[in-house]
Amino acid sequence: MRYTTLYVYIKIIGVIKISNWNVAAYLRLSKEDNENMESNSIVNQRELIEQYIVNKSDLQLVDYYIDDGYSGTNFNRPGFRRLLQDMKNKKFNCIIVKDLSRFARSHIEADMYFENIFPALNIRFISVIENIDSFENPDSMDNLIVPFKNLLNDAYAKDISKKVKSALLTKRLNGEFIGTFATYGYLKNPKDKHKLIIDEEASKNVIKIFNDIIEGKTANEIANELNKKNVLTPALYKTKNNNIQVDKKWNVKMINVILQNRVYTGDLIQGKKKVENYRTHKLITTNKDEWIITENHHKPIISKEKFAQVQEILNKNKAARNNKEKDLFYSFLKCANCGSSFTLRKVKNYEYYHCTSYVRNGSCTSHSIRKDKLTEVVLNELNRKFKRSKTDTLTRDILLKNIDSIIISQNGEVNIKFK
Repeated sequence: MRYTTLYVYIKIIGVIKISNWNVAAYLRLSKEDNENMESNSIVNQRELIEQYIVNKSDLQLVDYYIDDGYSGTNFNRPGFRRLLQDMKNKKFNCIIVKDLSRFARSHIEADMYFENIFPALNIRFISVIENIDSFENPDSMDNLIVPFKNLLNDAYAKDISKKVKSALLTKRLNGEFIGTFATYGYLKNPKDKHKLIIDEEASKNVIKIFNDIIEGKTANEIANELNKKNVLTPALYKTKNNNIQVDKKWNVKMINVILQNRVYTGDLIQGKKKVENYRTHKLITTNKDEWIITENHHKPIISKEKFAQVQEILNKNKAARNNKEKDLFYSFLKCANCGSSFTLRKVKNYEYYHCTSYVRNGSCTSHSIRKDKLTEVVLNELNRKFKRSKTDTLTRDILLKNIDSIIISQNGEVNIKFK
């Protein structure tokens, strides 16, 4: 390791002499330390480091850097990031930890810091329990125990990760809810946190969202209405804190997430995402055949029949959006009031064309025309005008060949402009 060369040169040749060390104390605790939670507690680590420093006249404590609840395999920890930034700004020149596992449980990254980064920046590293000190005892860093301990810490993290995954899988298979927060519309049962009970306040919004879709409203209209009524978004409702960085306005995506969530039918679906590996902690989406489903897990907010009805509407709307060019009157209809186009929406058993301006922002009046009635009117007008080429069926090809536009007035009158 480079520590031996660096510090032997410093101590023997005497070119660089450091009599006082500004010390950064790094403390970390995570769920993976469950078996040794008491000995590894933040309080215990702090006391151990303070006792060590009090007997060292050359060590001056500058600051504590604490990560409580963060895995040692994850280097994206707030306390650790602050430590690196202050190290870059030369706020300190010494780092002290209780033991090597507090610093990291990934041997690759740990070795990189110990062998390359710290020596290059003249950072002294002290691990109290292992009696490692890169300045007082450079050989302690070169000793095989350091990389060996790093490997053991890494293996421990991997083993713990497997055990946690296994325990969570067992809970899911047993139908136990293990999420941090209940789905919007539900609460964790105070008597059993693995069960869900209906949140009477939020569930009313869920029911209304489903009913509005069935009545023909769009997700955008529903979101706008909820915003006008100042209804808290699911994230804000969950925390009841307006200062957090979350979406504070309802949007189409939020509405669709609710409409497609099967949990409202009483079924519990878990395992939609999983951690890629114990080092990256990156969440990846799983295939549907990997989901763990517990039917009739809790009381439903939405019946299975209504949920299926809404999914059919959503699928039809999606197909209509993807294939709008195939709709018979697409691009032909214009509003006599505002000049906007018309959008097709299904209400119960009929399809209606509505003024787009009214649908989007209410800037026009509410008026519509049934598709079958419009088709009949246009077909009759075409046959009246072109008596020699009468037809019983109206197609887009016929419209494209003969009609420039179709103007719809507020009272439903149809004015056809022929080519």
